[in-house]
Amino acid sequence: MLWALLTLMTVLASVGLAIPLIRRRERQTGQRDDAVTVLQHQMADLEAQAQSGALAVPEAEALKTDLKRRVLSEGRQTEAPARPLADRTLLIVAMTIVTVVTLAGTGLYLKIGRPDLKASPGQAASVAPSDLPSSHPKGDTSAMIAELETQMKQHPDNAEGWRMLGWSYLQTGRNAEAAVAYGKAVELDPKNAEYLSAQGESTVLAAGGQVTPAAEGIFRRAVASDPDDPRARYYLAVAKDQRGEHEAAMNDWITLLKSAPADAPWAAEVRTFVEKVAADRKMDISSRLPAVSAGPLPEAPARGPNQAQVAAAQDMTPADRQAMIEGMVNGLAERLKQNPKDRGGWERLM
Repeated sequence: MLWALLTLMTVLASVGLAIPLIRRRERQTGQRDDAVTVLQHQMADLEAQAQSGALAVPEAEALKTDLKRRVLSEGRQTEAPARPLADRTLLIVAMTIVTVVTLAGTGLYLKIGRPDLKASPGQAASVAPSDLPSSHPKGDTSAMIAELETQMKQHPDNAEGWRMLGWSYLQTGRNAEAAVAYGKAVELDPKNAEYLSAQGESTVLAAGGQVTPAAEGIFRRAVASDPDDPRARYYLAVAKDQRGEHEAAMNDWITLLKSAPADAPWAAEVRTFVEKVAADRKMDISSRLPAVSAGPLPEAPARGPNQAQVAAAQDMTPADRQAMIEGMVNGLAERLKQNPKDRGGWERLM
């Protein structure tokens, strides 16, 4: 269908280019001859009416004089300017132009066109959640969110749709709205630990990083539904740490790391965070942490600084430390452009 439409458009463009060059030029002369003929017929009618007495002679003569003036005027019109080239030459020129435009347009489309693209803003809500990062580049975020908002008004009983809307809000920093959207998903599926922990995380971010009592209650519900939910367990430990229960929080984080699967995408970030907190508080936890896998994983460079880099960061100025963090974030964002379906990577970037 795409190529049929492109072919039709090319043909129409070619016809539009060719017609002005090859159409016949007698049209203007023919139109003038028709006008003179009409005036002559009107002249004959006037004479007939004058002879029959239907029209007074003085009036007939006045009308005939006016018609004669118009006939002379039509006859004096200059001819259309001659063509600069012969008809045969113009036909060759027209065909050459059409050929060049057609071939150049087709070649340009084959060079920079993207017939393989299938997604469009109107299809945003129908893609799989794991495809969202690649199907919706940054420039389309507002359109995607608007489309999702419209669809959720029409289908408010779609829990996964609310989750997608919450995810979209979260990517644009609309944390409070993300918490509300995730809350809608929880209302429809109250036992879904992923929905609950996402709602809790949005609530924490909306509170500026503070685990509020409401957020803590949400995380406890998530753990009740899935005791292994890592996000809920992590934030419950953060809540303890914010209340001053530093040792208990550290124990929970270390337990979380020990229970992490070997390929858990979040484990390296949590480990880096825990090591940083321990270094700040002069705590030696090296013997309590699980051993690091001997063989470096392919994505290891994307999972945060190593221990030496963390130690070096302690001596940095706040501005330098912030610059290092921004460099890590930007590096992960660039890697996700190359591998946009890495869900763990998107979670780490969040």
